[in-house]
Amino acid sequence: MKILVQGLATFAAAMGLAAAANAFEPEATECIAPAAPGGGWDFTCRQVGKTLQDLGLVPGTMQVTNLAGGGGGVAFAEVVNKRNDSNDLIVAASSATSTRLAQGAFPGNTMDQVRWLASVGADYGIIAVAADSPINTLPELMDAIKADPSSVSVAGGSAVGGWDHLKVLIAANAAGVEDVRTVKYVAFDGGGEAVTQLLAGSVQAFTGDASEAKGFVDSGDIKVIAVLAPE
Repeated sequence: MKILVQGLATFAAAMGLAAAANAFEPEATECIAPAAPGGGWDFTCRQVGKTLQDLGLVPGTMQVTNLAGGGGGVAFAEVVNKRNDSNDLIVAASSATSTRLAQGAFPGNTMDQVRWLASVGADYGIIAVAADSPINTLPELMDAIKADPSSVSVAGGSAVGGWDHLKVLIAANAAGVEDVRTVKYVAFDGGGEAVTQLLAGSVQAFTGDASEAKGFVDSGDIKVIAVLAPE
């Protein structure tokens, strides 16, 4: 079974970025991560901030501000409605952001209210369980869901209908789960919070991205049972 769910990390900036690139000199730079610390958007902000600093494109360290809520909607509204003239501000976003905008999930907000600056990388989705879980493969997890959907809760760092939710539903559909609406998905404000609940035993599986899972794999806390990529 091969499933491809590719998340594209991108950056959005307020429409107030009117200065020409070769004339603009940033001052107190900031990146908003629309999720709690430890998630994919938080990782994106910190990595891009470090890269910009290493290249000498920003003075000092870029501040990272976590603004969780609404699957990115709270941060989007904050930038559009309150930070429209902040020339030193960028916001981490992803294909989940553009998808939810297209769905009308952020009332009153549209994609043309921000300036999309750059695509910085592709991040494949993953499904993982706690390191001490008796489940070791994706088929085993899907068999447990088929046998009793109420016994398996899957946590993710995006809202219901977001990409983390869709990842496990696409996998369940491919595995032959008759009604994917029976899959129990629990949304948190970021991948870090979702993994915390996994380690606490509150949920049985985690769905997220490879980047946000890597640190937890390296620490031995979780084991990835599926990478949603061609290989």
